[in-house]
Amino acid sequence: MRFSVFTAASALLAATSSVSAATFEVLVGQGGALTYEPSSVTAKAGDIVNFQFMSKNHTVTQSTFTSPCVAKPQGVDSGFQAIPAGASGKATWSITVNNDTAPLWFYCNQGAHCKAGMVFAINPNAEKTIDAFKATAATGGGATAGPNAATAAGASAGGSYGAAAPGPAAGAGAANAGAAGAASSPAAANAASQEVPSFGGAATKSASFGAAALAVIAGIALL
Repeated sequence: MRFSVFTAASALLAATSSVSAATFEVLVGQGGALTYEPSSVTAKAGDIVNFQFMSKNHTVTQSTFTSPCVAKPQGVDSGFQAIPAGASGKATWSITVNNDTAPLWFYCNQGAHCKAGMVFAINPNAEKTIDAFKATAATGGGATAGPNAATAAGASAGGSYGAAAPGPAAGAGAANAGAAGAASSPAAANAASQEVPSFGGAATKSASFGAAALAVIAGIALL
């Protein structure tokens, strides 16, 4: 009898947690603009942030507050999501927040989009704001090479939409179980699920990432 009561209570708790989880919808490149709408969300553990790629060829790539335009080692990445002009469908990619105590930072890794202000945050705070993050991105965001790097006096700020997308091969993975500082970093502890992007309503597949392992999503570029 005690086992039955315990089992019922556990099931009720799980159901309550599932019902209370919120889903945030973020539009990527809405109307052809270099934006995430909204540019930040405040989420709790268990909440889902779902990115809808609306136009062009963008990414949602994790970075850090101090280097907005540089990919975070072993961070998460949607890969390049090319949306053909006039397409009726859209690509989607989502993450589930497991640790809401530390902000998470993201940018678009296409050309100079980051430097142009295409950045996003989950749980920014009074000390580390989305405005400060965007301001740092505008200066090059820590990039020392490529279109997001700070432009020298008299030089041209290069980079163009549709540039070849640097990205790992499909299905590649990287274990970070023994990485220095991985276990102690609040951001690294944000183990979650990310969905392999789908286009036009196609089925999605999930993979785990975080302190134990990282699921790397293949990148594609719009030619």
